This record gives sequence, C-alpha cells and structure tokens, in this order.
Amino acid sequence: MKNIRACLTLLTFSLLLTACGFFDKDNTPEPKPLVQFKPEIKPHRLWSTHAGASIGDDYLKLTPSTSETAIFTASTNGVVTSVNKANGQRNWQVDTRLPLTTGPGAGDGLVVVASRRGDVEALRQADGAMVWKASIPGEILAKPAIGQDVVIVKAIDGNIHALAVQDGHERWATQQVEPSLILRGSSTPIISDHSVIVGFANGSLSRLALSDGEAQWTQAIAIPEGAFAIQRMIDIDADPLVLDHRIYAATYQGKISSLAWGTGQPLWSHDISSYTGMTADEETVYITDAKSYVWAFDAESGSVDWRQEQLEARIVTAPAAMGRYVVVGDAQGYIHWLDKKDGHFAAREYVGAMYAAPIVDNNVLYLFTNKGELIAYTL
Repeated sequence: MKNIRACLTLLTFSLLLTACGFFDKDNTPEPKPLVQFKPEIKPHRLWSTHAGASIGDDYLKLTPSTSETAIFTASTNGVVTSVNKANGQRNWQVDTRLPLTTGPGAGDGLVVVASRRGDVEALRQADGAMVWKASIPGEILAKPAIGQDVVIVKAIDGNIHALAVQDGHERWATQQVEPSLILRGSSTPIISDHSVIVGFANGSLSRLALSDGEAQWTQAIAIPEGAFAIQRMIDIDADPLVLDHRIYAATYQGKISSLAWGTGQPLWSHDISSYTGMTADEETVYITDAKSYVWAFDAESGSVDWRQEQLEARIVTAPAAMGRYVVVGDAQGYIHWLDKKDGHFAAREYVGAMYAAPIVDNNVLYLFTNKGELIAYTL
C-alpha cells in the first residue's frame, strides 16, 4: 500500500496519470509557456529568509501557519521555525528529529506538527519548547487543526483523532473505511462553530461534533465512475472551506459543491477535478483544478465567473485572495497575481518552485518554497 500511495503522488504530479509506468511518459503535458503581458502592479518584497530544508522529490504541501506576530514553518528534516512577520527575523528554530510530512498547525498558544510515522508533537509558540508528544496509527499528511481546546489530527487512512490541547491525550477517535487506491494526500480538517469538517478519500464530507466526534451529517460530494480503480478515485485532498454558514468542498475527478451548514444538503455543484485547494472572498470561490486552471465561482449560485487556462500543467498551488487579486504559485518557480474581475494576469515574480499554498495575513502575502525560503510580499 505504501508503494501504491507513493506512486500515486507521481500520478497526481504528472496530471494525466502518466507516471509509475501506467502510460507512456511522452504523453505527459509540458508546462504551458508563460504568456507576456504588461504588469499592472509592482509587488514589493518585504523580506525573505531561509526557514527550512528542501523537500526533495516529495510532493508535500507544507503550508505555513500564522499567529498575531509570527509565521511558523515545518520541514521534512524535522525542523520547525518561528519567524517574526514584521521583519523576517527568526524567533526560534527547533529540530524535532521527526520525518515531518505536514505544515504546522497553530492555535491556542501551540504549534503542532506531525510525521509520516504518526508522531504528533506540540511546541509552545512563544519559544518552541516541547509541550507534549502523542502518537497515532498511520501516516499523517493533513495539517493538524487546533481550536476550542482540541487538536484534530487526520491520518491518511481517514481516521480522525481528537487530542487535548493541554497534554495531548486522546479525547475521541473515529474510524473511516477508505478505498484501496487513493492519492497520497489529505485535506486538512476545518474547525468551526463547535464542529469539525472533514473530507475523505471516498469523496464524502462529514460534519462531526467537536465534543465527541459524533457525525452530524455525511454527504457524498462525488460518486466514483469508471471500470478501473484509477478512474474511480474521488479523493477530497483540497481543504474544505467554510463561508457564511456554507461549506465548499471539491474532489479529484468529481465536483466542487456548496453545502448547507446545518444539513449538508448540496446547494450547487459543478464538475471539476481538484487536489490542491481553494479560497474565497465575500462573493467568490476560487479554486485550482488538476490541469492547473484557476477558476472563479459565484459563491451564491455556483455560476462560473471566469477560468484562467494559461497556467496549464505548471503544477499550480491552491489560490490565495489578496485585495483585488488572486495569487497562485507554480512548480516552475513563479508567483502569479490574477485580477479577481476576470482572471487576467496583473503581475508575476520569480521566487522558486512551491507546492505550499500562498497565505495572506493582514494584507501581507507569505510564500514558502520547496527549498525552504520564506518570503513576504505586499502591494
């Protein structure tokens, strides 16, 4: 199973499932050349600093997390770093000596990281001191979620573990039966309003009570189709989104859907294949699909506002909303600012290849490259 999942990481990476010998590699699409345009804005680089090790050949989305004054990163070599958001100076750096496979979760005064062996370690945000350690069965690829005195950890087998913020003891756990063939990835649980929203590799989304893990509802976002197992993969690897008591979720080879918070009933859906992620503002949901197209959907109706196809096959990250723009990075090393109105290019900068989604905090854009560079931009 481990070899299958490692192979499927490459399947996802090549976009058309051409790796691992399933198909001729010559069919793998070449990254679309960059189009030329006249920049409309000039992004300003505030600072950059080395905050981690290279991820090598792994396809891992080690997206950082932030607190009021710091940004936290994690690297595959076990190093966790806290950086001052204002000036890029290092606050502290700790070597956990764990094979970390997730970005750090941050909340309730803690930074929580997890490993491919099921290790979970909580560090104090103030100084990086270890607060507690825990262990769960299975590899962890989803960033831990922290809120309301609970740390939610999702293993790659779909099982959910709720750990106490104070000491890491397990409060409750749920079991999930996942398909035998899945993408090597996992969406982050979302804590909201005394609930946790969790997406699974079987294409279903659940709202669980944060207090005891009891399912409030479960809804299928997509139904598997096709004669072969690869065709039937409908993993939810894109992090769900909660906006105005609606939940947005997307699957690989399936759909993006808007669901009612209370019942989980679909409000609208649209065919799409995504494993990266999405973001939103007050009126629009933005998502990157498996072809590296960037889409904008009306959050209320689900109608397509625009679709930007000029980044096809460039292995584009999940989007981030930054003022009037949507920002995405790519595996060729570029960061792109798209105008929210129609998706046209407004600016472009070279920063280095990245899989981690850009994050925007207080109008500052933070990027974490595959070589461990942490970079801050403003407009």
